[in-house]
Amino acid sequence: MSRMFHSRSDLLKLLELAQFCIKASSDPSEVEQVVELARGVIPFSSMVICLDNAATLELKATQQLLNYGYSPEWVELYFRHSYQLQDPILHQAQRTAGAFSWAQGYQQCSAASDEFLRVSHEFVGSNGLACSVVGRADRSTTLISMSLPESEGADEYVDALAYLAPHVHEIFNRRGALNRSSLMAPDISAREQEVLHWAKEGKSTWDISNILSISERTVKFHFGNIFRKLDVLNRSQAIAKAIHYGVIAV
Repeated sequence: MSRMFHSRSDLLKLLELAQFCIKASSDPSEVEQVVELARGVIPFSSMVICLDNAATLELKATQQLLNYGYSPEWVELYFRHSYQLQDPILHQAQRTAGAFSWAQGYQQCSAASDEFLRVSHEFVGSNGLACSVVGRADRSTTLISMSLPESEGADEYVDALAYLAPHVHEIFNRRGALNRSSLMAPDISAREQEVLHWAKEGKSTWDISNILSISERTVKFHFGNIFRKLDVLNRSQAIAKAIHYGVIAV
């Protein structure tokens, strides 16, 4: 049975944390408050939150991973050696949404190499729990993974994490520097943002060149870079995608 049902005090802490999550933005300071409050419910030693804009939960870039206590060296090794291709916890989360202990994840996946098992055990141990949440219409995914002291029973906290995770997931859909779309936005320069802004306002290439005091050729050059970075073919698509990423305001 889950620990969240063993103690009235723990249950109240969990409910209070859920209420805080409902009001929290994706501002880093508020997310850190959530992490610290969660530590009062689940005694984890470190935690990562992985964000994706799709249901596939593909971990491709470091900006998708928010690190709260893991060694920076471990994170660097993880991406350098593409450990996400064999990580049993990530693979279990990709297969099915919900909370599970690391032990369960390791039992379900045989893709991990001896090297990965050795290095991961060295950096994060082998005791922990995780939970993946798929958003509405399969448009986003969040994975929370926590390492626990060896003295703690991970299974006791699975239900608590399952209850908490959907609330945490929603935080990263809200305004703030850690909004999932903004985190994964291409690197659009300040000048390119200006060009996009005026294009959104319906200005022509000639108009934009006059407003920004640059040549029409330079405006076209910026649009070429914008199309490439956003992987689009025209201005309308670029504007829509830039708004989606939070690069420009509506």
